Amino acid sequence: MSRPRMRPVFTVHAICTSDELMEAFRCRLDQEGEDVVGDFSARHGVLRITQSKRRFFTPCLDLTIEDLGDGEVSADPRTTKLWGVFSPRPEIWTGFVFSIGTLIILSIFAVIYGIAQLVLGHLPFALLVPVIASALAALLYVSALVGQGLSISDMYRLRAFVDDCLREVEGTSSTGLRTARESSQL
Repeated sequence: MSRPRMRPVFTVHAICTSDELMEAFRCRLDQEGEDVVGDFSARHGVLRITQSKRRFFTPCLDLTIEDLGDGEVSADPRTTKLWGVFSPRPEIWTGFVFSIGTLIILSIFAVIYGIAQLVLGHLPFALLVPVIASALAALLYVSALVGQGLSISDMYRLRAFVDDCLREVEGTSSTGLRTARESSQL
């Protein structure tokens, strides 16, 4: 059994070029009135659920595409690696990281102050701060996992969009078969 992950990751090796794959993402987003919207650059993209259907805990899917041709991993020069990372929206992730960072900094200062209290022979009440901060950090972690559980349908919707694009581009490629393996930690 795998442990819960803060930012689930998956990788897919597809038999197509990275340009074909990026074009498939762009075309599918333009053609259909899907629940999915996205922005893409040359080798990176971000997929999101449409604004009207987003909730506080709705994730984003960051995609990075890399050509693996030239015999690095596969004998097929058209092999492309797609790496996807599910994460909270940037403003939610920033708030989470800021909160954890603040708790860590408060704990460090409280430990220093508590040691000074011990050295001076006073009651080291400041040493309670790291205990409280640890409890708050655990609460933040559990809330992140609960939010991830509540957003599982959105994660599957984003992943289904990626899989549909992969099927489409591999169906139009010269081989027409998906022979590469997929590894997933979702």
